[in-house]
Amino acid sequence: MHTVDVGGVAVGALDRQGWVRALIGAAEAEDGSVHHHVSLNAAKWVALRRDPRLRAAVDDAASVAADGMSVVWASALLRTPVHHRVPGADLAADLVEAAEQRRWRVALVGALPGVVAQVKRQLEARGVRVCLAHHGHFPEEEEARLADAIHDAKPRLLLLALGTPRAELFAWRHGPRMGVPLVLGVGGTFDVWAGRATRAPRLLQRMGLEGVWRFASAPRTRFRRAVVAPVQFALAMARGKRLDVP
Repeated sequence: MHTVDVGGVAVGALDRQGWVRALIGAAEAEDGSVHHHVSLNAAKWVALRRDPRLRAAVDDAASVAADGMSVVWASALLRTPVHHRVPGADLAADLVEAAEQRRWRVALVGALPGVVAQVKRQLEARGVRVCLAHHGHFPEEEEARLADAIHDAKPRLLLLALGTPRAELFAWRHGPRMGVPLVLGVGGTFDVWAGRATRAPRLLQRMGLEGVWRFASAPRTRFRRAVVAPVQFALAMARGKRLDVP
């Protein structure tokens, strides 16, 4: 896979269809490998500079896609364009469709108990083979037990709706223990699928303004992520800052 360097992170330069093909290939690999896929936006890049555990988890991931338009614009500024924004929510939807068609076993971890249970019912109604569904409200000391349960369920795809950095750290710490071929962090996607939250209209998504929509929907809780972090990221890129340079 061709990657480009965005502030010290190797970001895959694929469009949505290319990512889907690549991740289906990873899910169907029979070599025992675990493919942890990460979606990168400005807020996550800023968090990487501050959190060495998150940095280690992302460095260890098998692939990284540009989730936010800030990453796409920064790559163009750095003359190594990614070209395509591919949100984790879109990839999750595409991969669930692939799971339905290919009869994969799927595990769901994250969100509130009622939300993940509702998503499980919805997917099963479509014919998706959901082999495990667990809410995201568990303490760190229970992670190993959950990882063992995921291993025993033998999914081919694991969707983690735990948010950052929990999803990345869970996949990093327990990837080998779980042995799932494809692990994907999906943020608040379960809430959207369950009808508890909404994404931006398609036009705003295509324009790369989904972050603006989320900020307008919840300005108090989204201010740091939607406003402060993108400004910090833009300033860092303009100054040539990188993760591997203090």
